[in-house]
Amino acid sequence: MQEVSLTQLARALTLRRVANAATGVSGFMLSAITKKSFVWGVPPVLTVEPTNICNLKCPLCVTGNGSMIRPKGRMDLPTYQRLIDELGDKIIYVILYQQGEPYINHHFLDFVAYAKARQLYVTTSTNAHYFDVDTCRQTVASGIDTMIVSVDGATQKSYAKYRAGGNLEKVLTGIRNLVAAKKSARRKTPYLYLQFLVFRHNEHEIPVMERLARDLGVDRFLKKNVQVETLDEAREWLPRDDRYRRYDLGENNFHVKSGKGVCARPWLSTMVNWDGTISPCCFDKNGLHATGDLRQEQRFTKIWNDAKYQRFRHEILNNRDGIDICKNCNQGLRVFV
Repeated sequence: MQEVSLTQLARALTLRRVANAATGVSGFMLSAITKKSFVWGVPPVLTVEPTNICNLKCPLCVTGNGSMIRPKGRMDLPTYQRLIDELGDKIIYVILYQQGEPYINHHFLDFVAYAKARQLYVTTSTNAHYFDVDTCRQTVASGIDTMIVSVDGATQKSYAKYRAGGNLEKVLTGIRNLVAAKKSARRKTPYLYLQFLVFRHNEHEIPVMERLARDLGVDRFLKKNVQVETLDEAREWLPRDDRYRRYDLGENNFHVKSGKGVCARPWLSTMVNWDGTISPCCFDKNGLHATGDLRQEQRFTKIWNDAKYQRFRHEILNNRDGIDICKNCNQGLRVFV
C-alpha cells in the first residue's frame, strides 16, 4: 500500500463502490475456501494500458528488449470512455500503465480527466522524459492522484545502464517542472513517488537517492525489487543485499521466495490492454492468457463472467504453480495492491 494515497483513495469511495468491492471480496473468499470460482460484482481495481510503446530500451522489460509479441499501438479514446462509462459507478481505482510509457499516448491526460470526472482514484507510472512545463501544468490540472516516477541511478552512467536511451538530467528537470507546477497551482496532487529499482550496480546509491528525493521535493521514495527470467539475468542484475531481492539466488539456480499465498487478482482486478483485449493479470505481459476482446464484445462484464475467465480462475485456485505467468510471481493477497 506504500504506492497509494489513502486520503485520495477515500475520496473515491461511495456506498455503491464499497458494496461492489465487498461483494467481490466475498466471492473471492468463498472461491478460496471451496476451490470453485464464484464471481460477484465487477473488479474494484481496473488497470488500463494506454500504450505498449516506450521511448527507452530497458533490458529486463519485454517492450524494451524486444521480446513482446503483441502488436504495438495506443488505446483510442472511445474504447476507454466506453469502459469507464460501463464500470465507473462501481470501480474505485484506475491504474493507467502497463508495458509502455503512458505519455506516448496523446490521449493520456484525457484518460485521466475522464476518470476523475467520475471521482475515481487514478494513478500512473512514468519515466518522466516528457515533462516539459506545459505538460506538467496539464498533468496537475487533470486531477491525477498519484504518480510513480522511475529514477534508477544517481549518475547518468548508473541510470542509463538499465534505462537504456534515457537522459537523467532531462528526467530530473522534468520532476522539478512537475513539483513547480503543483506549487503554482497550489495543489498537493499528484503525489509524487520516486521509485528506485534496486540492481547490483546501483544498490550502493540508495542513500544518495534518498537525499535526491528530498531535494527534488517528491512525496515519497520507493525501493522496488526487479524481475528476472534467466539465471544469467539473475547473476547480472540482482542486488547482493537479499533484502532487495524477490528471489533466493544459489550458485546454479534461483527461485521466487516463498510467501505467495492465495491470489485475489482474477477476482478483484483486471488488465485491459491498449487494443481492448482483456488479460486476467498484469503479469500476462504478452497477452497469452487473454480472456476476451472489447473490439468483439461491447460489454466488459460479459467478458468478466465468461467461461474462459472462469477457467483461468479455476486454474489459479487448483493449480497455480502450473500457470506460466505465476511461476515468476511472489504476489498474493497480502500484496494485492
